[in-house]
Order: sequence, then structure tokens, then C-alpha cells
Amino acid sequence: MSEQPTNEDMQRLIAQHDEHQAQAELLAEQMKAIQMSIIECERAVNAIDALKGKDGVASLIPIGAGSFVHAKLVKPDRTIIGLGSNVSAEMSSDAAKERLNDRKEKLAKILEQMNQNMGELAKRIQAIQAEATKQAQTMPVDQAYS
Repeated sequence: MSEQPTNEDMQRLIAQHDEHQAQAELLAEQMKAIQMSIIECERAVNAIDALKGKDGVASLIPIGAGSFVHAKLVKPDRTIIGLGSNVSAEMSSDAAKERLNDRKEKLAKILEQMNQNMGELAKRIQAIQAEATKQAQTMPVDQAYS
């Protein structure tokens, strides 16, 4: 004879569900940040391509708070790229594009792994929901509402 589920069993399932749901929400936020980084890499590569051979071209440079300054491009064949930990390096535009594309590929692999993790979390959440539904249906009526 099988044992009847208790309120403690249901509370445990609810706690597990809430924990997995919170993990999924955090993972979704992290995935969004990774996606934004990938888009930034693509924009930087596109900008390097667009500026190639455009020595002396006038441009508006954003300085923040919706403000811009007029500037002329002096070295379109050189790019300063962030390396991490507040360190930047000047390199050829081709080397910068290569580094940005490598970074984008690494981010895409991380995002792929995160998508797999999200799928696993979703399966766990569904399994918990199914178990909670099953237990709720087998609980005595007076216990289900206490």
C-alpha cells in the first residue's frame, strides 16, 4: 500500500519549484547579458569594417548622456580594444576584428551551454509540477486545504 503525501511533501515540492524557478530567472538574466555582449562584438566589427580606409572622415563621437562631440578619424587602421580587467591595447584593425570574432565565438559557446542548462531546469520544473499535481490529487480533501 502506498503512503499518502503529506503537507510537508507538498511544501518540499513547492520549495524545490521556487528554487528552480529562481535559478531559471537568474540564468535568463545572464543569458541576456551574454547576448548583449555578442551584439556589441558584432557592432564593433561592423564599425571597424565601415571605417576601414576612411582617414580624416568627420564623425560624431558619443560622450554620454545623449551628448556628442565632432571629431576626425586619424588612424582608421588602428583600434584600441578592451582586453579585460580595465586593460586595453592598441592593435591593427584586422587583429582587433579577429580578437572580437574570437570573443564572439566563445560567448556563443557559453550561451549554447546556458541554453542547455535552461532546458534541463525547465524539465526539472515540469517534473516537480507533475509530481505536485499528482500528490495534490491523491491527498485527502481535508489535508489539501489545511
